[in-house]
Amino acid sequence: MANGLDQNLLAFVQNAVPEGRIVFRGEARSNDTAYELFVLQQEARRGILIITASSAEPSAKPFQVLFADTSFDFALSQNLIPPEVVSQFLALLGVTPSLSNQETPRASPSDIDPVGAVLNTVLGPIAGFTLKSNSTLGILQELEQSDAIPVNPATAPAGSILIYPTTYSANGPVSLGFAGVLGSDHKVYGPDIRKGGIWHCFGLLETWREKHDEKNQLFGFLLRARPEQASTHDIGH
Repeated sequence: MANGLDQNLLAFVQNAVPEGRIVFRGEARSNDTAYELFVLQQEARRGILIITASSAEPSAKPFQVLFADTSFDFALSQNLIPPEVVSQFLALLGVTPSLSNQETPRASPSDIDPVGAVLNTVLGPIAGFTLKSNSTLGILQELEQSDAIPVNPATAPAGSILIYPTTYSANGPVSLGFAGVLGSDHKVYGPDIRKGGIWHCFGLLETWREKHDEKNQLFGFLLRARPEQASTHDIGH
């Protein structure tokens, strides 16, 4: 990562991302702003980090974290990054955006971290509900705006969707989010990017929460299962 990279930018990123693997992927410009793209991997999660540097305002802070998450989806939907910059970065990464002109867009299995697409393999058959986003921030927003029932993560029933949305501030730290499902054995299951994005057991809910609660806020949601399908998709067995 360090080869040929501005040392001040390098120091900023290393400070903003205290853990995980960081890879510089490229730069794009729009007007007087430079956008620096990094790919992060933190344990089972992979995501993107966008750093901006403005040359128009000398008094402004040289670098700041503009966006971070497991996909560009949320940034696209909220217009957080100029579309031409997003297009350049998606092409650079070889990623097909999840949001499109289709009537019912679904989370793309070809993404930086296809967490939404993996969850859809269970949510679709059981509840008839499919996520449009692979972004943890986008998934949280979708569930909050749906008829899903919010539940207390500490006492969540089996089948609940558990989400730690990505968190970041202008100067860091950056902590990538995660979304998974609580199995009938009271263990957390979700995609593991280290294993090609396949389903993986992350252990008991209490142990999993102890490891992550200090970095991200946990949310829980319960979807209504189709009666004829619920018994045939029992996660945890």
